[in-house]
Amino acid sequence: MKTPVNKQTLRNHFTYSWWKYLLVLVGGIFLVDLLFTVTAPRVPEEKKVEFYVYGYSDSDAVTKYLDRVHEEDLPDMESVISVRLTTDETYGAMQLSTYIAVHEGDLYLLPREEFLSLSAVGSFLPLENDEALMSMFNEAGKDLKRGWRTLSESDETHLYGIPMDLLPGLQSMCYAENGYLAVLAMGGNTDNTMTLLRRMVKDTINEPVPVPETESPAPETPGT
Repeated sequence: MKTPVNKQTLRNHFTYSWWKYLLVLVGGIFLVDLLFTVTAPRVPEEKKVEFYVYGYSDSDAVTKYLDRVHEEDLPDMESVISVRLTTDETYGAMQLSTYIAVHEGDLYLLPREEFLSLSAVGSFLPLENDEALMSMFNEAGKDLKRGWRTLSESDETHLYGIPMDLLPGLQSMCYAENGYLAVLAMGGNTDNTMTLLRRMVKDTINEPVPVPETESPAPETPGT
């Protein structure tokens, strides 16, 4: 005998079976989200250069600068962007270590402590053999000795980072405490990352540290 369909039977049905419809709805949302995630267009690693800042930055200034470098020096890249990581003591450190572990990001700006710990385990690319990069610092008379670090598992010593205070022009756009620029060893796009690094050094190595503007004294009123 079939159950008649009326207000009472529908009310009883939804009273005891509402969770089934909710489950179907949640499952549908999950499947749509999964489909979007899987099929969303992604820029290949070899077609993007990412500058990760673990500190503070003037987002507009950095974006405009990277757009110019993209157009002039890296026209074959699909994306040249900056990503500012959170500086929260707990979550920020976890986020940074995760990005490093999965080889995400290409050029990093890091505070001194993070640079020292990560360079000691070989996370960054040695820079001393890049003649064009080294010549810019030699010509400017700037010493890179603070960027040389020794691997913890061997006696190998390499130039793993560039102290930010040697690049005053860059410090006007972004900052990390006693910061260093470093290239991720397994970033996946090393050649183009080095192109970005050389351009940054060229553009900012001789720029003076910006001096905060001071208010001009108010003109005196005649007769006072």
